[in-house]
Amino acid sequence: MKKVIYFSAIVCLFFGCQAQKKLVAVDKETNEIVLKKGQSCEIEFITNASTGYWWQLINEDEINVVKSAGDRYTSDAPKGMVGASSHRFWKFEAVQKGTQTLHFVYARGNVNEPVRTRDVTVTVK
Repeated sequence: MKKVIYFSAIVCLFFGCQAQKKLVAVDKETNEIVLKKGQSCEIEFITNASTGYWWQLINEDEINVVKSAGDRYTSDAPKGMVGASSHRFWKFEAVQKGTQTLHFVYARGNVNEPVRTRDVTVTVK
């Protein structure tokens, strides 16, 4: 029985490490990322949704080299604290060769009046 548990733990550790290797970081200076088909990346944004502002991907319908694989929020602030910043992570998976730019805006719903913008260039080889 112990052998089965050890073997299961090793398999989980191996596949967990494999998944981590596929997650590629965006170059914070150039806002560019190069992926191979099947690899994933996560783009981080600092946000404050309690003020009504949030990051939005405004050209999602035009993007075909990557597909959205979900998003998540994290915060270090005490629960219920209003006005504290949080982190939003957008995950994308490379699906087709090419280069495209993801256009993000930080706005209050009206994307025509963004407070900030961020472009991330994605190349899939």
